[in-house]
Amino acid sequence: MRRLMFAVALVLTGLATVVFAPGAGAQAGSITFDPSTVVAGGGKLFINGSCEANTSGCVFSHAFAHQPSVGEFAGVPAIAITTSSTGTFGIGLTIDPSVAPGQYTVSVRCGGGLAATGTLTVRSGTLAVTGSSSRTLGEIGLIVMAIGSAVVLCARRRTPRLASRTTTV
Repeated sequence: MRRLMFAVALVLTGLATVVFAPGAGAQAGSITFDPSTVVAGGGKLFINGSCEANTSGCVFSHAFAHQPSVGEFAGVPAIAITTSSTGTFGIGLTIDPSVAPGQYTVSVRCGGGLAATGTLTVRSGTLAVTGSSSRTLGEIGLIVMAIGSAVVLCARRRTPRLASRTTTV
């Protein structure tokens, strides 16, 4: 009975190793975005990452549509990269204004395999409304007006009224 349980444990361990092992050609890597949310047609986006040292590859995403000097990988817009001796790379670009708002998968491929994947959020080129709502601003305005009125009334009460002088000629 112990031999059977030992054999089952070995088979399960071997199966788990095969199922959960990384695929051939997959490289450990990373990708980061600065900022992680970008306005289409707005400021500069910096993509930094790492994968196999001293190799070429690409960063690819549909968010890179209409970029100058952009190639293609499997039908997806791609930007070529070359990693340093430490395996790091960095690129900067501006997302084209025609790119639709949404979340985009951005992947790094180098050394013949997929190294890392991240999510980039693209917002429309119009300015977003930030800060308080108009209702809150209206409430603040009413409070300021009430305080101002109270200050004026208090100031009037403290000012002594001069008795009217009448002169007779």
